[in-house]
Amino acid sequence: MAIKWQLWMLSLIKHALLLLTATSQTINGDDLSALLSFKSLIRNDPRQVLSSWDSIGNDTNMPAHVFCRWTGVSCNNCRHPGRVTTLRLSAAGLVGTISPQLGNLTLLRVLDLSANSLDGDIPASLGSCRKLHTLNLSRNHLLGSMPADLGQSSKLAIFDAGYNNLTGNVPKSLSNLTTLMKFIIKRNIIHGKNLSWMGNLTSLTHFVLDGNRFTGNISESFGKMANLIYFNVRDNQLEGHVPLPIFNISCIRFLDLGFNRLSGSIPLDIGFKLPRINYFSTIANHFEGIIPPTFSNTSAIESLLLRGNKYHDTIPREIGIHGNLKFFALGDNMLQATRPSDWEFFTSLANCSSLQMLDVGQNNLAGAMPISIANLSKELNWIDLGGNQIIGTIHTDLWKLKLIFLNLSYNLLTGTLPPDIGRLPSINYIYISHNRITGQIPESLGNISQLSSLDLSNNLLYGSVPVSLGNLTELQKLDLSVNALTGQIP
Repeated sequence: MAIKWQLWMLSLIKHALLLLTATSQTINGDDLSALLSFKSLIRNDPRQVLSSWDSIGNDTNMPAHVFCRWTGVSCNNCRHPGRVTTLRLSAAGLVGTISPQLGNLTLLRVLDLSANSLDGDIPASLGSCRKLHTLNLSRNHLLGSMPADLGQSSKLAIFDAGYNNLTGNVPKSLSNLTTLMKFIIKRNIIHGKNLSWMGNLTSLTHFVLDGNRFTGNISESFGKMANLIYFNVRDNQLEGHVPLPIFNISCIRFLDLGFNRLSGSIPLDIGFKLPRINYFSTIANHFEGIIPPTFSNTSAIESLLLRGNKYHDTIPREIGIHGNLKFFALGDNMLQATRPSDWEFFTSLANCSSLQMLDVGQNNLAGAMPISIANLSKELNWIDLGGNQIIGTIHTDLWKLKLIFLNLSYNLLTGTLPPDIGRLPSINYIYISHNRITGQIPESLGNISQLSSLDLSNNLLYGSVPVSLGNLTELQKLDLSVNALTGQIP
């Protein structure tokens, strides 16, 4: 009896193995066909990345490990050996379209076709890849809209279709993607007005819509994305006030609202609400109010970009106290300095040893340029103090910096141009127009071989134009008008 039972069990196991083998071979055939279909739609493979993708006579029962060794292909599923789980062909130079048959790779977890020259639509069949975790199609030439079927890929955590030519709306079916952590569609032509439903995607850490055509208001429901680290809606057509719950997401490190039509003011307690913020931008909007002094509490901030709004009052004196600022752009606002103490923000900026950009131009800053400018970072390469009411002479310490850009135009500066102005060998742009600068143009200007733009117009300069300016072979713009200069331009 025991022998019969053992024989019966062996027979059962044998049949089960045969069934499993047959099933595996059939599925392997589907995976192979999908890969070969993908290759067939590639019109150009300049780096021969797919040269290893050989059909071997189109034998769909070929050993699974053969195509698992093809370039970019991985099969790492222990329960289903020989099934494709990863297809990575990033930056391979491929030209063509994406085969809809990739949807047959039903155990696919990672599909990365980024940084190629793929065109056509995103196949709706990719929604059949229910195991898909990462879908990266960025930096291609893809057209059409995002397929609604992607909402079926319920395990999708990373979706990146940035830098394409996608149009249409964001499909509401994506609300099913409750595990989605990164949603990146930057630099497309996608539009839409009401994305409030996306507030339910509470697992999101990266929400990147910049460079599209979204309109309307920023939804208050976005404040429910409590895990957000990176929030970027730059360069759209958004308007209205930014909902306060956005400023309450304490883990945000990158917040870019720039180049929209947004209004309102920055909450005064922002430095306490966003203690980890590293990058904060409202460039080119309609914000008003004061710049909150609590920004001095944001010890990690490196970029504070508030240019092109209607902020008023003084610049907080301790704005750079933690010393991590690299890019500081508050130009083109209504900020003011009427007393020497209003310039004390320069003292705190002297703590920022990596400061590269200082832009407070086009405001109402009056008075002498503070002496503490001599203590600013030696890494500083961009200074814009133009369009203010700064008096006095140009500090000679400016010529000790590694400047690329210097704008002192439209001020009340007097004195002469420093004779050692030519000590700025890397500078590309010098704008000192519309001041009261006297004296002659220094010969040393001709030593700045990289200079591409020089504007000294509307001053009180006299004498002849230095012959050394003829050495400026990269010069594209030269304006010396409305002075008392004589002679010819070399």
